[in-house]
Amino acid sequence: MTIDGTRPLIRYATVDRSAWRTFRPPTDGHAAVSVDRGGELLLLTRRPSAGEAFFRPPAGVYWVDVAVHHDPCTFVLPAAEGVFTFTAEVDLTWQVTDPVKAVRDHPASGEQVYRPYLERELRRLSREYQIERFMMAEREVNDHFADQQIELSCGIALLSCSVKLAPESGTHAYIQESTFDHRKARRREAEHDALLHTAQLQLTANESRHGLKLQTTHQDYELTKLAQRRDLELEQQRMSFYAEALHGGELSVLAYRLASNRDDANEVIALMMRQKQVDFDAAHGMLTALLEQNLVNKRDVQDIMARATAVVANHLSPGAVEAGSVSPPKTELSASSMSALVQEAEILDRSDDDDV
Repeated sequence: MTIDGTRPLIRYATVDRSAWRTFRPPTDGHAAVSVDRGGELLLLTRRPSAGEAFFRPPAGVYWVDVAVHHDPCTFVLPAAEGVFTFTAEVDLTWQVTDPVKAVRDHPASGEQVYRPYLERELRRLSREYQIERFMMAEREVNDHFADQQIELSCGIALLSCSVKLAPESGTHAYIQESTFDHRKARRREAEHDALLHTAQLQLTANESRHGLKLQTTHQDYELTKLAQRRDLELEQQRMSFYAEALHGGELSVLAYRLASNRDDANEVIALMMRQKQVDFDAAHGMLTALLEQNLVNKRDVQDIMARATAVVANHLSPGAVEAGSVSPPKTELSASSMSALVQEAEILDRSDDDDV
């Protein structure tokens, strides 16, 4: 019954009356457990009295090591996959907390008590984690044993337990490769998500531009249609106005020009004078031709000249020019009127010939 192969965990010694009289409770990391002749065990925590030393001396005393011990140990633990294993390096502290029970059970060593318990608990916990999650498994295992004292059998207690968990050497390369593959997959997924996001943004932008183009095209179409309708209405108004101006005679056209461009008054007056001069020259030439051909006599010519002079004077008077289209219509000496005058002159001439 040793601790490390050299020091015994429990040591038995016989005690006679003389030694019993000088007995003192141990203070060097040991506990004394007495056993009487009937086999009853008693933890000695004080000096025996004189009566106890003389009348009830013990048959012997067990010296139990109750110091705190630090032990390292190693376990091979299964992973969740079942084909991989963890290597657990454990640093623990333990102590005999019940010397009487330790004497009664007589453990061979502390390792024979805590090792089966630790291996059972660690295997139970390690089966919940995959091999590549050994860091998380280590943290969870240490949290399980943190800040608690675990009472074991044979009067021994597990005071603390620190675990370093790592995959076995054969699976380390597999974990590295798996980690790299996982990172590559995550990078590819991130790039794929970025491409999808970019494509979605581009699609949204294209749809917005298409909608804006459609809206702009529709607005342009409506504006063009309104402009064409307005131009048609203006053209119809101009046609109506010109039709009325033409129907009203040449003075209405000249009045429209004056209304549109007031600075052209002198040009309009000159135009009217040239037109009247042309009519006068045409009438004068026709009369001259009639006289040369002896188609009219002097009496007829005098009548025609008087009427033509009155017409020309009337159109060239300032009142007629200022009144424009508003003044009462005057008799114009046009080609048709001249023809009528010629016919009338011929009728008169024939009547004079008949009278002769």
